[in-house]
Amino acid sequence: MSRIHVCLVSEQTIPNILGIYHFKPERVVFCTTERMEQEKRTDAIINTLKLYGLDYSGSNLHDRIKVDQDCLEDCELKFKDEIVQKYGKDKLTVNLTGGTKIMVLGAYNVFKDAAEQMIYTPIPKNEFLVVYPQGGDCKSPVSLNLRLSVEAYVTAYGIKVKNSNKIEQLKSNALKNKDLCEWMAQNYKDIEGLLIKFYEHLKGYRDDKCFQLKMDCIPNRQEEKEFLRMFGFVDEKIEKILLKHEIRFMTGDWLSGLCFNEICKLSVDDCVTEIKLISSKGMDNEFDVMFTKDNALYIVECKSLKQEHDKDADILYKISSLQHDFGLRVKGFLVSTARTIISDKGGIEESVIKRAEQCKSQVIHPDEIKNFSIWIKNYVNGLT
Repeated sequence: MSRIHVCLVSEQTIPNILGIYHFKPERVVFCTTERMEQEKRTDAIINTLKLYGLDYSGSNLHDRIKVDQDCLEDCELKFKDEIVQKYGKDKLTVNLTGGTKIMVLGAYNVFKDAAEQMIYTPIPKNEFLVVYPQGGDCKSPVSLNLRLSVEAYVTAYGIKVKNSNKIEQLKSNALKNKDLCEWMAQNYKDIEGLLIKFYEHLKGYRDDKCFQLKMDCIPNRQEEKEFLRMFGFVDEKIEKILLKHEIRFMTGDWLSGLCFNEICKLSVDDCVTEIKLISSKGMDNEFDVMFTKDNALYIVECKSLKQEHDKDADILYKISSLQHDFGLRVKGFLVSTARTIISDKGGIEESVIKRAEQCKSQVIHPDEIKNFSIWIKNYVNGLT
């Protein structure tokens, strides 16, 4: 007797992924629709499970049954003919979380006499309720222990990671600069002028492999001298061959490095930086920091200084892009050192707040960046 797991495929793929990972069946039956197949939702589920060592890609390991999502009769007929008759003698579990309401009704009607167990996962909880057999204790949910990484989460939505092979190296690079990033945040006001001069010299070379930097600038503040020393300049001379990652760090990546390291101190499941994503429609973009906690995805977008191509509220565009162009449900955080987002009363400009609300995002006050890890815990459930 084989263990067969039945899924109802919909746009929300994660409940199906969690259920399959929990039961680890010999075979999965995906009950899907024409639209879900066009959007490759089943493929996204299969590809995500591969990241955790479960490969159901072979035709001998899964079935795909397309139904008319609006026709109860069609759903029930196909469930009976293509699942019950074929696997009725096996151990059937059914996940009722996805699909349309018609598909769920059809599945319940058919499998209540054929399945060993039917479950439902209340989104966004990481647990399931046993809704069949009758008499099952719905008040005692079963925990789902898998927690998705950032790569697994985006893969679940059919999004590809363009630089997957560099993710760990990017993490390592950011960790190496942990102390420097923290020092820069603590002393930002005293080194901002120097950072502006670095940006003016280096902004056109962020994608170059290296750059011979020579600046005729005499540091005046003790903090500026200390920063130059920490970054590797000798005798306060601002002359050095900078590699690509150093150029990017000096022109703003130090801030995303700070946020990455601060988040890594907390009880997140995964955190990445400088991740490049490609949507199912071929659109690509790079994001400063992403992290997952309890199978929810969060993005931190960083802007240092007042860069001339930025409008006051448009610095939230990448978060909006994730939600619209990439189709991800994501909560965002904007971290900016730009004083231009501060109102005359000392708070965040109303225009920035309104734009952030539209993007389901929060904006940290520039003066609070040094307390970023404390601040973000107020907006993410379960962070310690």
